[in-house]
Amino acid sequence: MDKLFNSIWFVRILAFFIALMLFIMVNQDNVGTPSLLPEVTNAPYTIEDQPLEVFYDETRFELVDQPETVSVQLQGSQVSISLFQLTSNRSTEVFVDATDVTTEGEHVLAVNTRNFPSDLSVTTQPQVVRITLKEKQTVSIPVRVELENESELGDEFAAGSPIANPVNVEVTADGDTIDQIEEAKVFVDLEGVKETVEDEYPVHFYDESGQELEIEADPNFVSVTVPITSPNKLVPVKMIKENELPDGISIDEVTIEPNEVTVYGPADVLEDIEFVESEPVDLSKVEENGEVTAKLKTPKDAERIEPKEVRVHFSVGKEERQAFSDVPIEIVGAEGTVRFAADQPSAVPVTAFGTKARLDRLSMNDIQLQVDASGSYKGEQSLPISVSGPPHIRFELDDEAMLQFEE
Repeated sequence: MDKLFNSIWFVRILAFFIALMLFIMVNQDNVGTPSLLPEVTNAPYTIEDQPLEVFYDETRFELVDQPETVSVQLQGSQVSISLFQLTSNRSTEVFVDATDVTTEGEHVLAVNTRNFPSDLSVTTQPQVVRITLKEKQTVSIPVRVELENESELGDEFAAGSPIANPVNVEVTADGDTIDQIEEAKVFVDLEGVKETVEDEYPVHFYDESGQELEIEADPNFVSVTVPITSPNKLVPVKMIKENELPDGISIDEVTIEPNEVTVYGPADVLEDIEFVESEPVDLSKVEENGEVTAKLKTPKDAERIEPKEVRVHFSVGKEERQAFSDVPIEIVGAEGTVRFAADQPSAVPVTAFGTKARLDRLSMNDIQLQVDASGSYKGEQSLPISVSGPPHIRFELDDEAMLQFEE
């Protein structure tokens, strides 16, 4: 039937037939012969459940309550009603015009019609309806990324902190709807993932009981990045030095950038890694303030390190000296079974070499001298003295102490 009405020739023939019928009915008295058609009478025709459309300022209000349908009664000649039934289409409208409404709340408005034939009387039931408008609000809501099946990554990979862009979405709705929103989420499924995730995901809204709300966001999708890496650990960098500084030169400050690096590898390997060593830095080439690049050694059984090299900044100055007399020696590694030999002093002089700034801050309490007596010794033994102190200061002293071990 729809194909027939879409045919222009069918419509023309039907219109001609209807016009001919109307012409005969109107002129049958003048012809003087009885009509071959039955007498035309007025008859009602009712359209049940006619959709009701509401026009309102959608940028300002939310329509929260309205009748969905009304009944429409048509009154006219049977021919006109029949013609309407044959030719009616979706151009007819039943509506409420609330475009001039400026306040939220309940409003009682008349039901209007248009595009119905002019020779038909049109009434609606009901003739007025009650609608409810709520003024819209726009709020910004943070988006939380929830990772699903993260345990499926296993021990080989780890998920980093997800990043959403944008971090907030806007919601425009009535106040009651906005008050229901407890949180906004996007879900990223990590099952089977082996590399960094970069994709767009829809935003879901939930109330305080966890029920999902049917709400549109701006935007409805956000871009999410989830770094996928091996397990990792942040550890400090230890600079390894080789050779001696040129004569008369001493280090004042050394700065390593970055001073921490990330080590990737199995979790049990990372547990034992405390620092990352550099390749040896040749101090014999350091003659003035400057910077060198030092490569880093990947710890044993680790997967990789990032970055793979660091910048070492040197600040140097003229080497000066400062003497300390009678710095005490500590005996370690023996409990009451060893003492200094007769006439052997328990303190020795120490000479410190460094820049003036470092020597000015140095005191005797900063210098530790020790003798390791943990070996199996008898009688008198001459053992080396180890010295430690603040960095970038060189120490000179007698390198042995005479100890008496009790038998």
